[in-house]
Amino acid sequence: MMARINADDRAPPRMKHKPLPLTEEEILKLEEIVRKGKDWRSRDRAETLLRLARGDSPKVVAEAQGVCTQTVYERRQQWLSKGFAGLLDAPRSGAPGKLSAYLSTIEEWAKTSPLSAGEMHQRLVEEFDVRVHLNTVKNALKQLGFVWKRTRYSLKKP
Repeated sequence: MMARINADDRAPPRMKHKPLPLTEEEILKLEEIVRKGKDWRSRDRAETLLRLARGDSPKVVAEAQGVCTQTVYERRQQWLSKGFAGLLDAPRSGAPGKLSAYLSTIEEWAKTSPLSAGEMHQRLVEEFDVRVHLNTVKNALKQLGFVWKRTRYSLKKP
């Protein structure tokens, strides 16, 4: 006697994806990064991890975020090996900063006297013989937290 085989019996079992194991504290920190993180890459990576923790498959996560599934797998692996440090970008190669050795001096000059970026540039050339573009000096000042605002109108009436 032959047994009947259903179509369901012949189909391979569906693969269930295990949710990414996260503690409640980790979930709260990742949600905070998604809401208020400064770097869009870190926010994107944190969102990937939260979706994986909810049980979404890597394919669904990849389609929702517009990345390939390999990226989702790599983000998961970075999380498992490095934790929150895996959310940040790795250091990249490149030329060292031209003014990094002079940042403390530039900051001191900017705090002691009201110099414009052009005057600061000229002073660097005269005292240290540092030849950089004016925009490099401006970027260094921005990096140090200095801002320029022009006065639009006087409070005194003429």
